[in-house]
Amino acid sequence: MIKLNSLLQKLVALKYNLLALGYVSLHFVFIALLGRLFGASTETDVYFLAITVITYLGHIVQGVWEAWTPWYVERLKQDRREADKLYSLFMSWIAAASIVLILGYFVLKGFWDGGSQGTLLSFLDVFIGFLLIQNLIFINREYLVLHGYYGMYYAVDILASVLKIIGIWWMWDAPSVHDLAWIMLAAYGVGLLWQWLLIFGKLKAQLSWVWRAPDDVAILWNSSKMKLGSLAYDGKEILLAMVLTAAGPGIYSLFSYASKFAAVILEVVNAPIMSMFSAKLTHAHEEHRYCDIPPLVKGALSQTVILYLLATAIVYAVMPQVMSAFFGDKFTVVQVDQMRWIFLLLSGYTVTIVLESPFARAVSLFRYYTYGMLLNFIFGGIMLAGYGVLWWFGRTDDYLLFLGVLVVAQTSNYLLYWRKYHAHLKPRLALKNCSAHL
Repeated sequence: MIKLNSLLQKLVALKYNLLALGYVSLHFVFIALLGRLFGASTETDVYFLAITVITYLGHIVQGVWEAWTPWYVERLKQDRREADKLYSLFMSWIAAASIVLILGYFVLKGFWDGGSQGTLLSFLDVFIGFLLIQNLIFINREYLVLHGYYGMYYAVDILASVLKIIGIWWMWDAPSVHDLAWIMLAAYGVGLLWQWLLIFGKLKAQLSWVWRAPDDVAILWNSSKMKLGSLAYDGKEILLAMVLTAAGPGIYSLFSYASKFAAVILEVVNAPIMSMFSAKLTHAHEEHRYCDIPPLVKGALSQTVILYLLATAIVYAVMPQVMSAFFGDKFTVVQVDQMRWIFLLLSGYTVTIVLESPFARAVSLFRYYTYGMLLNFIFGGIMLAGYGVLWWFGRTDDYLLFLGVLVVAQTSNYLLYWRKYHAHLKPRLALKNCSAHL
């Protein structure tokens, strides 16, 4: 019976892994179709830039609610009605914060003639509404997961990906990047409605029109602290967009495609090993088995670094064939070569993340909660300084050089996490007489 229960648990876990794989696969199909339709062009630049802008603004919206989970769970155990009031409150706050940012966009746009960014602004005139839809989907996803609907973590994205693919097929004979904005809103709007059908239908949640609730200031304060570091770190995306778009049409799209290759490798190689490492490290640290921690770190590094370098070499070698298979003749030989150079520099950035991961996880588990935020500000400062130097020398379109700045900034994070890890562990190893690890 015990073995049967264990097998059933593994099958349930596998179901969620398959959902994740389904989403990644469908998203890649969508990106491949997008590439076949537009290639690396101004149109794809506009799409990827708009995603970057909305993602960055999303950090501001998430800064009003993201720390809500512990308070919601506490209320849920005592009074479902009060828990749903908190959920209703943060839906209201998300709507208010999103609308303020959307109105701010249109006000600022009124003072800007658009110029070379006219196509982007025209796309954003529609797509800016995705800011509200996306953040409502995010809080609904957490709500559903907290109520045991674990599959909904990926289900909405899977549904939206299917609808986006249908949308691409629908406009195949008359491609328009502006139609793509409406397709995105429609696809995720359907996903949002599905979430609400489950929340208010099956789960019988009760919507309340409230603007304040007990502990709302504490949740707001903790949420803002969580997102400040993200705003500083992800400022790199805005700077990268500025440099890459200055380099010419299509370059930002090449970067976006290359970054997806790098991100998939990082996710496949790093995430599973780091998940097991974190669990083992948590037990070792809480049980004061400090002598076991350095071997855990070395073991994780030996696995992730070797696998990452091997996977990167393979992807770099087969990239021209992959691009030809998925995107046909939409990319020239020169563009594929540019993309491979971008991929190499991005791999320098991501391999630094691989090296940093065990130390960053350790520092977080050692409960240095604000240290990561500080490092994100240092990272953002290095990126901003690097852009300032390029501007001073009139080279703000030198994207390869700026990708080098990205590698330097991430290396700084790695070294500072490494230093904090050793500063915390060294005296504890000495007390335990772990001489081999000092």
